[in-house]
Amino acid sequence: MVHYDLTRRQALTGALSASMLATTGLGAVENDFKKLPRRRLTVGMSGFPRAFDPVIATDTAIRRIMPQLFDTLITVDHGWDMTLRPCLAERWERIDAQSLRLFLRKGVTFHDGAPLTAEDVAFSLGPDHLLGPGRSGMSEALQSLDHLEKVEIIDLYTVIVHAKGADALLEQRLAAWGSEIVSKRAFSAAGSWERWMTGPVGSGPYKLVEHKLDIHVTLAAHNGYWGGRPAFEGIEYRILPELSARVNGLLAGELDIVTDIPPDQFEGIQKRADLEVVGGPVQNIRSLVLDQTDPVLKDVRVRRAISLALDRRLIVESLWENRLPIPNGYQLPSYGESYIQDFPALAYDPDKAKELLAAARYHGEQITYRLLNNYYPNQVSTAQIMIEMWRAVGLNVKIQMMENFAQVQAQPVRAIFDTSNTALFLDHLGHPWREYGPSGSLPKSIGVWHNEEYFSLGAKLQDTVQPDQRRPIIRRMLEIINEVDPPCVILHVSGQFYGKRRDVPWLPGLTLDLDFGPRNKALIRT
Repeated sequence: MVHYDLTRRQALTGALSASMLATTGLGAVENDFKKLPRRRLTVGMSGFPRAFDPVIATDTAIRRIMPQLFDTLITVDHGWDMTLRPCLAERWERIDAQSLRLFLRKGVTFHDGAPLTAEDVAFSLGPDHLLGPGRSGMSEALQSLDHLEKVEIIDLYTVIVHAKGADALLEQRLAAWGSEIVSKRAFSAAGSWERWMTGPVGSGPYKLVEHKLDIHVTLAAHNGYWGGRPAFEGIEYRILPELSARVNGLLAGELDIVTDIPPDQFEGIQKRADLEVVGGPVQNIRSLVLDQTDPVLKDVRVRRAISLALDRRLIVESLWENRLPIPNGYQLPSYGESYIQDFPALAYDPDKAKELLAAARYHGEQITYRLLNNYYPNQVSTAQIMIEMWRAVGLNVKIQMMENFAQVQAQPVRAIFDTSNTALFLDHLGHPWREYGPSGSLPKSIGVWHNEEYFSLGAKLQDTVQPDQRRPIIRRMLEIINEVDPPCVILHVSGQFYGKRRDVPWLPGLTLDLDFGPRNKALIRT
């Protein structure tokens, strides 16, 4: 079980792992499965990925498959301590504040047998791929990679990645979602984005065999994988939106692993000697979006009251067995030097909420809450609890059930709705900024929030390198989105829990990504 409050112990464990990996090399990690026949893995998953190319989108369903198909130049150790480690680049070095030289690993082959070279890196991080179909810019990878200027090829196995300006986060960007390296040759041979996405070619531990909309996705082991022999012969993701179907499939022995298990299902799984529940908090924050254009929600005092009325600790204790932390503002401790440790905790103050509502001259006007039926685990139960907490301070919030996100975000929104946001890389620019910056989903795609001071500070932060100069900027940005002009109400850090067979050698990491490759921490014997 991964526990968020064991960060210091995880760091020590990670230090030991890093030492071991540094001496053996990622590609030389030994595991017991070299001596054993491999099995096929069957995973019950709640949603179907809407794309099979890493730059297009970052949905949870996509991220559960991308790490099997593709590698990045640099990787984040999702299973140990969230530190940066070599991947397709065996080493790298800073040239200056905006340039990074990377030395590619030799002997890496794509799924079609072609070798990885600098040409593939330049293409993957260049405009023909990174900007999406027709260079349209319809690419969620730009949320983390828009600061890249160009990739300079030095030789077959050396590149220099240039940022558009000084960038303290260039290494992290090259480990973020959307920075995966694809085969230039295979992309060109496909002839179009549509054909490419039916069978993309990466260098990951598994390759795509088949996918059928809302039914399944099937992968096979890439036995030429540079990082070691994949632990499983193949993986079948079965798409089962209903929680009961996933749980019943696990109990019946038809599934090896099932995703999105809420705590009220833990007991039924764990009472079986052959099953267990694994998982815990991940680098993601659950929140409620507040439409600033709504006649009621446009008043910042009402938005602050909505937040102050919530007893988050009670929600986490009641619905999550107290397994999830409540962040102090829109940030995570894994940010390292960018984490503002003394930033105020999220307050529960119903009396203050009542004062703010009185000052705003709020008299019970209806606030609509557009709600999905448990797209997020415990979503409906959380909503029902919050409705009562809001009623207690005089807020009149009414639930309007929706079938999908298209309905939730249909214009004009004029409502509250649920969302979650993952840290693409460990910094304010890789987390809240990707949602609330001028190119983020709230200001640009949905149009429900806009704050020029926040936008200006973010632009300044992108060009600021020194930690002592970045921290005051980050603090003010946190103040804006937490209190001055909140675009959301933070609920808690998200949790990802899985039911699994005990004899399946796999453990989840600290992110939404699933890793069934040979570097999964359950496969490493230290």
